[in-house]
Amino acid sequence: MGALAASALARAGSPPRRPRMLIAEEDPFCGLALLKARYQSGLRPSDDLPGRALTWLLAHDDAIGEHALAEMRATHPPTGGRASRTWLDYVRWSLAFDWLYTHPGFDAALKDRVAHELLDGAATMLAAPDMRYPARVYYHNYSVRFLTLAAFPLAAVEGHGDLDARCRPLRAQVEDSLWNVLQTTNLVNPEGSYHESLDYMRITWASLVMIAEMHRTSGGFDPAQHFSMFRNIGDTYLYKLLPDGTPSRENDQEWPLLDSRDMALLAYAIHRFKDPWSAWLLRKSGFAVPEWILPVLKFLWDDPEVVPRNPALADERELPRQRYFPGVSQLVIRDGWKPDSTWIEFDCGPYFAKHQHLDQNQFTIYRKGYLAIDSGADYTEIESPHYLNYYRRTVAHNSMLVYDPRETFFWGDNTLPAANDGGQRMDSVRYWNTVQNRADFEQTRDVWNLGEMRHIDYEPGHYHYALGDATGAYSPHKLKRFTRELVYTPDAGMLYVFDRVVSTDPSFHKAWLLHGVNQPQISGEGTPAAFQFNDGGGELLVHSLLPREPVVTLRGGPGFEFFTPGDEHGGAWGTGQNWPLDPPEGGPLPTDPRLRHMWKVFYGDGITEIEKSNRQRVVPGAWRIEVSPSIPTEEDLFLHVLEIGDRGATGKRRVELMRSFHFAGAAVEGAFAVLFASSGEPVTAGEATLPHFDCDTLLVTGLQPEVFYEIGFFETKAPDQRLQKRANSNGVLTLDVRSIGYARMRIAALM
Repeated sequence: MGALAASALARAGSPPRRPRMLIAEEDPFCGLALLKARYQSGLRPSDDLPGRALTWLLAHDDAIGEHALAEMRATHPPTGGRASRTWLDYVRWSLAFDWLYTHPGFDAALKDRVAHELLDGAATMLAAPDMRYPARVYYHNYSVRFLTLAAFPLAAVEGHGDLDARCRPLRAQVEDSLWNVLQTTNLVNPEGSYHESLDYMRITWASLVMIAEMHRTSGGFDPAQHFSMFRNIGDTYLYKLLPDGTPSRENDQEWPLLDSRDMALLAYAIHRFKDPWSAWLLRKSGFAVPEWILPVLKFLWDDPEVVPRNPALADERELPRQRYFPGVSQLVIRDGWKPDSTWIEFDCGPYFAKHQHLDQNQFTIYRKGYLAIDSGADYTEIESPHYLNYYRRTVAHNSMLVYDPRETFFWGDNTLPAANDGGQRMDSVRYWNTVQNRADFEQTRDVWNLGEMRHIDYEPGHYHYALGDATGAYSPHKLKRFTRELVYTPDAGMLYVFDRVVSTDPSFHKAWLLHGVNQPQISGEGTPAAFQFNDGGGELLVHSLLPREPVVTLRGGPGFEFFTPGDEHGGAWGTGQNWPLDPPEGGPLPTDPRLRHMWKVFYGDGITEIEKSNRQRVVPGAWRIEVSPSIPTEEDLFLHVLEIGDRGATGKRRVELMRSFHFAGAAVEGAFAVLFASSGEPVTAGEATLPHFDCDTLLVTGLQPEVFYEIGFFETKAPDQRLQKRANSNGVLTLDVRSIGYARMRIAALM
């Protein structure tokens, strides 16, 4: 028996006390005395049905109560229509029913009519195929909204008349379904963030926090005390909003703006966890919007006693500059919370649901503009040609392509072959599904478990380090290994990116991808190769150090913005096509027979129009750089140093590839020299040459964790030096090398 069912059993037989939904007489968060004091201070509930019901409850203003009752007499909860939209109407009616229940004018006949209408709506919802079996009620935006539609009416009518016998099995169904959803949060996002995008997150969470709070006040079981996702809602916004106040762009993000649901979620973090950072985001940041998904929540949840705190004023000990979200396996690094701060996201983890993209080991960068982006744009219809052949695919992201011309990809239930982008596999119908629960995940791990963040290390104010392994995201027929390591040094604004890629066939074309908004400038002279993206006031200068003789390809511009290198029949690399965006205003199907065929295969011969797009302020980009080795081999190493700064401010430091044995390394003048293990195995011994220019710090990764190493510096102007230092638990070691200068370094484990 789940905890929800046990809670229901414990309260069985006792008449419910009212009010009981979102508020209660003696509730520590929304007790009547607290709310009355808030009302007496001058704050007011919303001027709508639940707001007027609450005003009557707090102020005993019979005129306002009669106004609410008159609306209930004259109208009805909706019947029919899309439950994904009408769920909120059932929440409003349920709250009004509960909050007005003791009003003298709420006569028995009206109560019975409304109670039966609410119950009929809940029963109809729970009889739908998607809701009939609790173990298949997924942690997904539709399922959670449907569940909320049913849960609120069932709680509202509890104890009313003779309805409990009919309600009892329905309540058990709701509680078992909610338990399945809550258990899945522990798999997917135990410490916040979300798998499908922040857009789908707010749709899902807005209803989930309402149903959770309703259960707490009406049934005594508090999901927020048992499932850690809830207490991490505030931190999700704190870290995953870019410095301009818009949400992270990963996955199907069609609306990268805050909206009415975000307001409720920030208020929930204030209400339940007294979060001062969320109070700042909601009230002081300038990011908030005036709309609320359920306006009465502004009065209930935006606790005025919680004092806002500006995160930009907090030091790094109080507020770390990085946050890892396990489950979804997303890492956010930021150097502050000011408008000119740098923000980086690095993702490598499982696949949980259809609105995720095939983009493990991808990164994005923002600083005063969109410098490294998820390219493409969201859809007018989910399975549009652009969406399936470009936007959700690896080719649209800052990751790696390995092109096997024989590889096949397919849409949906193998409905139609998709273009070969050389990217991560799309070979299961489950990539159009949502993981059902933990058991489902474990039974089909080969489908879901695509990537792993194997190491994350962070020394405040000094460096950030992570290693992602996305080998499982690619077909094993073409790829043996793809790991990516990132080191970010905030003082210098440098991001070191090291990739080790091992294919099964040396002829498979490999391409390192970086997408930007505007046409990049490529250096015409010198070694290493370099290219630069600009957007807004920001600039990204990339030094391509490995492979040693790269082929740097510029793609983009009119007719090539969203180019996929192969078609559905494979073909040689580069024989593919562009997959243009659908017009945001919608319109007739394209005239191209091939594109028309794709639309009609999915939606039937009757489709003639493309629906209007939801996308707002999406930055689709139009350009990318591809870096490929000039000599085909099975194993290739890619090493890039990315300077992140203000427009016109990069390129002031020397950057050099370090000569090394068992390492691949890059040195930046006046900043870090970084060595990565080149073999993919922990290094027990190796060598490297420090550059002729001065570096501050040497950082070495890929060592044996918690093992002491002897490090010697030879051929220096000063006497030879030897010292011992232990690698940390992530196999990382750092040394101050400001006094050493040019030298040959040897490192060996003391076993």
